[in-house]
Amino acid sequence: MRRYYLHQRKGVYYAELVVDGNKLTARSTGKTSEDEALLVVSKWLEVGLPVKGGKTRPVEAVQGLTDILKEVRKSDLDGDAAMKIVDTLKERGLVDVLVFKAGTGTKLFVDFLTEFWDYDVSPYILEKRAHGQTIGKRHCYEMTSRVETYYKDYFAGRTLNSITRADLKEFALSLSEKRKKPEGFKGNFVEKLSGGYINKILTAALTALKWSYREGLIPADITAGLVRFADVPEKRGILTPEEAEKLFKVQWKDKRAYAGNILSLTTGLRSGEILALRRSDSGDKILFVRHSWSTMDGLKSPKNGEARRVPLLPGVREKLLELLAENPHKVDDPYLFFGQLEDKPMSAKILLDGLKEACKSIGVDTEARNICFHSWRHYFAARLSDKMTADEVSRITGHKSRAVFEEYADHITEENIDKMAAAGAEVFGKILQFPA
Repeated sequence: MRRYYLHQRKGVYYAELVVDGNKLTARSTGKTSEDEALLVVSKWLEVGLPVKGGKTRPVEAVQGLTDILKEVRKSDLDGDAAMKIVDTLKERGLVDVLVFKAGTGTKLFVDFLTEFWDYDVSPYILEKRAHGQTIGKRHCYEMTSRVETYYKDYFAGRTLNSITRADLKEFALSLSEKRKKPEGFKGNFVEKLSGGYINKILTAALTALKWSYREGLIPADITAGLVRFADVPEKRGILTPEEAEKLFKVQWKDKRAYAGNILSLTTGLRSGEILALRRSDSGDKILFVRHSWSTMDGLKSPKNGEARRVPLLPGVREKLLELLAENPHKVDDPYLFFGQLEDKPMSAKILLDGLKEACKSIGVDTEARNICFHSWRHYFAARLSDKMTADEVSRITGHKSRAVFEEYADHITEENIDKMAAAGAEVFGKILQFPA
């Protein structure tokens, strides 16, 4: 009776040893020469098969393992029993990434991600909201959209418990490659994604997989050690002081766009924070930035979750009062930047369109220079940094890291307000020609 069979795979010889008439699983000899492969097989038959730690195992013992596997295949295992087997293998260091086929792990990966980012049904999101943690509908919508765009085809037919760290690495590298524009595609197409945006795409899966591991849905954290892409964001363009001065001397079509752009210029407020302002948020000398507006979430907390106060220059306050007088909605606390409905402000598009039209009228190409409404925050910080410290400016703009937040959690002082107002009047006075 033959004791082995020898055959080649891609140039390397493999041997199937025979014990009691049964073939064992083919094992690579690591040799490309038949003579050298025969020497390796002869040694296996003589001293045993090599195992971990430089030791050997008799060929007959391997047959015993084969019998065990046969019994496993025939037995009626449930999820708990299967986990005991794989846990034992993991303890002995014989396996790294484990999967099991019980419960949620069998769900299709893309379906799992889609449900994970469903704002209304996701256990992850419901738990965060129950604990008072902020997560917006807009954020969930963007994550769901990325799953649909980038994950759906790539991971078609794959289950949650079949995804490995290698899969995630290969997927990430595929995102970094240049892409071809799909036939019939309409809209702006990006040939090569930025590192920052690839990281956002990956977050849709990494957040879900980390949570799945913590909840025991998968037995290993396959996201551990994955390297993120370098994020070199495109530099935001800003106007020069001379251009800003010209900009607010031209005729704007919409008073709300004019007032909103002036407000961002002199306070550094984000567009959502401007749209959320109501009459009760405006004082004689300060604005209370308590909310931000999102078309999907409505009123929500400002970015970083902390309300703040900002100085309101007299000339800007006059523009806000003019808007308030023209507001057609007779409600107790109307939005300053009113829209068609009394319970919603105007669209953020009005702010950006007004800025673009005004820039065009003074010969500024907003596309070529990457100027958008958010550019006013950069302009504000850049101009005020000459008059105040970075910490003082950040308290007004809300640029707060966790460390800075903890340090300045007691809010801005009246002295800070007065200092900022004085600096603002000096820096922006020529642009807006405020009355003395």
